[in-house]
Amino acid sequence: MKSKNRVIKVAKVLSKLMSDRDGIEVTVSGSGAWSCGGRINIPFGDFTDPDYVTMTHGYIDHEIGHEKHTDFNTKFKSNLHANLCNIFEDSRMEKLVGSEYPGAKQNLEKLVLLAIKKGLFGEPESSDDPLSLTLSYCLYKGRVLNVDNQSLDKYAEQALTYLKGVYSNSFIETLTEIVHKITSAKSTRDCSTMAWEVIELLKEANEEEEQSDGGQTDDEQSDGGQSDGGQSDDEQSGDAQSGDEQSDDEQSDGGQSDGGQSNDEQSGDEQSGDEQSDRGQSNDEQSDDGQSDDGQSDDGQSDDGQSDDGQSDGSSDNTNGNKTSASEQDVSEQSSSLIRSVIEAIENDNVEVPDFHEMIADELRKDAENFEPSEDDSELSKIFSAALPVTNKCKMLGLPFHNPHLIPSAGKAVYRTLHRALIDETEEFNGFRNRGRKLSSKKLVGSTLGDDRIFKTPVVENDLSAAISILIDSSGSMSGDPQKVANAVALAMSKGLQSLQVSNEIGFYSSTMNLYIAKPFNEKHINPKRFEVCSDCYTPSGEAMKSALMRLYSQTEDKKCLFLVTDGEPSCKVSFQEALELAEILDIKIAVLGVGMERDNIPGLDDKHFTKVECVSELKSALSKIVKANVI
Repeated sequence: MKSKNRVIKVAKVLSKLMSDRDGIEVTVSGSGAWSCGGRINIPFGDFTDPDYVTMTHGYIDHEIGHEKHTDFNTKFKSNLHANLCNIFEDSRMEKLVGSEYPGAKQNLEKLVLLAIKKGLFGEPESSDDPLSLTLSYCLYKGRVLNVDNQSLDKYAEQALTYLKGVYSNSFIETLTEIVHKITSAKSTRDCSTMAWEVIELLKEANEEEEQSDGGQTDDEQSDGGQSDGGQSDDEQSGDAQSGDEQSDDEQSDGGQSDGGQSNDEQSGDEQSGDEQSDRGQSNDEQSDDGQSDDGQSDDGQSDDGQSDDGQSDGSSDNTNGNKTSASEQDVSEQSSSLIRSVIEAIENDNVEVPDFHEMIADELRKDAENFEPSEDDSELSKIFSAALPVTNKCKMLGLPFHNPHLIPSAGKAVYRTLHRALIDETEEFNGFRNRGRKLSSKKLVGSTLGDDRIFKTPVVENDLSAAISILIDSSGSMSGDPQKVANAVALAMSKGLQSLQVSNEIGFYSSTMNLYIAKPFNEKHINPKRFEVCSDCYTPSGEAMKSALMRLYSQTEDKKCLFLVTDGEPSCKVSFQEALELAEILDIKIAVLGVGMERDNIPGLDDKHFTKVECVSELKSALSKIVKANVI
């Protein structure tokens, strides 16, 4: 490796990514970002770019939320239903992730800010169709309410403002109520229910619009309730009755009351021009208040293009006597058209709804493909891409320990052997006691006042700053007694280090289980059952060491050491050698405890870093050799 600084920078980033998240494995490889079946992959790109790092952290935390909390068996009625549910589900599960993992809430908030910066979360525009505005409001307001993404609130309110120009107040209130339910959503099913309620609300808005038009078809509707001229003189639009069908006791909305008279039978003498509505008059008998005879054709339309209702170019009288401007009518017609277009989109189910997961994955892919690595970066990609995925779950448990009765005493031996190696003792002569050998002349004056602490006593302070990772080979060749011994060694060392209050982590690895963390650094409790690991398949020692080294490097302690307990040579010698070089760059000591093997089986390792352990009782002597060689 040619660039130590770049190795350290990449290791710092990946050390935070390569963490155990309830059995979810994270890998770094290729040029694509994806999530599938408990594994999340991010491409190897420019990890020195803050934006790229932000996307990788945010993408992983977002996908972990789906892996842990999303019910992928939820059934949907349409693609729109599924996409809208995902909008609500994103904010629901991100809230849970933010409360479960330290730093995840901050990572996801940074990701949202970056999405705004890159235009992935865009400001709504007045030209957007109502369905897009509805989806935008659900997306932005849901995140504001549930994940506290306050940076999106102005976008949410802008979308709602544009929606108010299309839909009624009742629609807006109901939509707002639905979106606010996100704060109490407990499951993916709840989000699915919310999504369908929004779709139903959009459908109801269309039905109400059709009812307000009198239930007529587009070709039969006029502004005043009268047809555009397609009706005969004997046909009256009214509310739902023709003049021929009205009884003596019934009046049309226009104010007619002559019983069953048709338009041809009504005279101008029986109704005044002020009493007749536009909809109650026949084309032949309109009063002077409506239109002059000079400008009217046989169809009741003037040469200037006036309608049967006597509408002038500027305005018309409606059934209540109110005047509506042509511009207002245009707005109403436009709203009706937009509402109908929403229904068409819902019925066709061809709406493209941007998915946050896919948008970030695409950005990562683009950045990775556009990243032109130097010679050093290409080498780094090979090294870090080969790191073993980390998990805290293992299905292969139940193997008994070798000589379990010796484990407690072996743990005490670990404590005594590593005490001086890991803990620096410093003396400070600033302590005073009431007994001792050296008097303090300054303290004698105070003895007359009852202070009997007049003897100087050296105070010893322990400087404890060490972290140790223990890596156990669980490949097929370790099956039987070697694995039992290795498991017992791991448990004894963890117990001894725990007594020393030294931060420690125990991991088991094979090609199938990957790197299984039986006890992480931040956990105080030791569960022996998690150490009863069975053997299986190949020996990816180098790959496991890389992952363990990055996790160990992220610890804040000054001294760091990795113990490898194995029975033979690794499956990939090149990867093992790379791991040794990585440890040297990260200033982490390596010690190998061989179980049923000789030193020659480990390539590229000095004799002082290797010692044999055939039984847990030999642990004390093996560690003593490592300490004397100043390995740790």
